[in-house]
Amino acid sequence: MVTNEGDTANVRVERMAANPFENPSPQLLKVSPSGVLTKSQAQFDIDAMIYTLSQVHPDIFSTCSQAELFQAVNRAKAALPDSVSPVDLYRVAAPIVAMIGDGHTNLNFPYNSIFTRQSKQLPVFVDVLPDKTLSCRSSLDSIIGRGDKVLSINGISSDSIVNAMLPFVSGEKTHFKLSRVNSLFSALQKMLFDADEYVVRYQPKGSKKILSHVFPGSTYDEIMQRCPKVRSGNKHDIYSFEVDSVNNVAVMDFREFSNTNRMVHFADSMFRELKNKNITNLIIDLRNNGGGNSEVGDILLQYISPEPFVQMEKSLIRVTPTTAKLIGNGSITPMFELFETNPSDYILPRTVDQGHYNGKVYLLTSNSTFSSAGSFAWAFKVCGMGTVIGEETGGMNVAYGDILSYDLPISQLNMSISFKRFWQFRADEKDIHGTIPDISVPSSRALDEAMKLAKKNKRK
Repeated sequence: MVTNEGDTANVRVERMAANPFENPSPQLLKVSPSGVLTKSQAQFDIDAMIYTLSQVHPDIFSTCSQAELFQAVNRAKAALPDSVSPVDLYRVAAPIVAMIGDGHTNLNFPYNSIFTRQSKQLPVFVDVLPDKTLSCRSSLDSIIGRGDKVLSINGISSDSIVNAMLPFVSGEKTHFKLSRVNSLFSALQKMLFDADEYVVRYQPKGSKKILSHVFPGSTYDEIMQRCPKVRSGNKHDIYSFEVDSVNNVAVMDFREFSNTNRMVHFADSMFRELKNKNITNLIIDLRNNGGGNSEVGDILLQYISPEPFVQMEKSLIRVTPTTAKLIGNGSITPMFELFETNPSDYILPRTVDQGHYNGKVYLLTSNSTFSSAGSFAWAFKVCGMGTVIGEETGGMNVAYGDILSYDLPISQLNMSISFKRFWQFRADEKDIHGTIPDISVPSSRALDEAMKLAKKNKRK
C-alpha cells in the first residue's frame, strides 16, 4: 500500500527530470539586502540541490530509499516559514543531504551567517567522545577545567545534545559522524540551543562531585581574552618527523595528503636519516588526517610495503552534463563506467638499494582518519606493512569520493558532492567498514601504546 505522502514523492521524482535551476526568473533570483529568502526562493534552492545531487552523485539512494528521501524533501519544503535565513535553510536542508550517507557529500555550515564578532555564544568548548559524552577543552576564565566532564547544558543532557546534532552531519558510520559533530559542535550548539545564558552542569576530572555554573553568552573578543588556548597557536606542518635516538624510534606527524613533490623529498630525507641513525621503529600518526591527494600516500607506502599494492582497486566514475559544468569543462564526454586496476599496474615497493625501510612500522588512526588517509590505512593493513593502533577509521573500504563544489543558486549555501565511488585494495563490498586497528584503544592513547611496542623492539 502506498500512502498519499509516498505518491507525492513519486510524482516529485518525475518532476525533477527537467533542470529546475537553468533559467530562473530574475524576480526569483532577487534577494533582500539582509540575505533573507522568501519561502518560494528557499524551496527553489532545495529543488536545485536535489536535482544537482541526482545528476552528479553515483547513487544518492544507496543508504535510503527514493520514497524516504523525497518524503524528507516534501516535509522540509512544507515546513519552511515565509522568511528564510541561510541558517534556516541549512537547518532543513543539511539533514536531507546527510541521508545519502556519504561523508564526502555535505551541505557546508554557513558560518558567516551565524557568527560575527558581536554575536554571543556558549563560552565552553568541548570534545565529543565516542560514547557521546562531552569533555571540556576550554571555558571562560577556566571555570571548567580541561578534561572535566560536561553533563548537561541548560538542562539538556550531553547525549541528547549530541543526538540532536547527528542528523546535520554526513558520514557512513556513526563513529565518523561523531567526529564531524566534534568539529561542528560550537556552530550546531548555537544554531540549535542558542540562549542568553547557559547553565552548565559538570563533573571535575577525578572527582565524584557534580558542580554547576551559569555562563553568560560571550562575544568572540571576550572568548579570545578569557578562554585559554589549549592547543598551540602555531599551525602544524602538513607532515614532519622527529627522531628519538634513545628509544630507537621516529614519529611522523602526518596531517594532510598534499604536495606530491614535497612528499618525494620529505620521504627520501626521512628514510635516509632513519637508515643513517639505524632507527628501526617508525610511528606514522594519521589521527588528525582528513585526507587529500592519495598519490601522496603512494609515495610513502612504497618505502614500507612488502608487496606490490594499489590504494584504489576499482573506481566507478559518473560524468553528466551537470558534472561537466561543475568541473568547468563542458567538453568532457559523459560517462558512467567502472574502471579496474590490473595487477600489472600495481605500484612496486622500493628495493633495499632504493631506500626501502625494513624496520617496524606502527600506524596511529582515529575515527577522524578519513578519505585518502583512510585508504592509506587500509592499504597499510591489507598489505601487512605494520601494526595499526587506535580507532576504526572514518574512511570506509568502499566509499564515494572526489568532490565537486556547488553553490545553491539563491542562498549561495555551498555543497560538496562526490562523483566517484572507490573500492580499496581487496575490499569486499559485502563487508563495508573502516580500517580496524590491530590494537584498539582510544585515539588519545594510541601514541603511548605505539611507544610501548617500539621500546620493546629497541635494538639490543
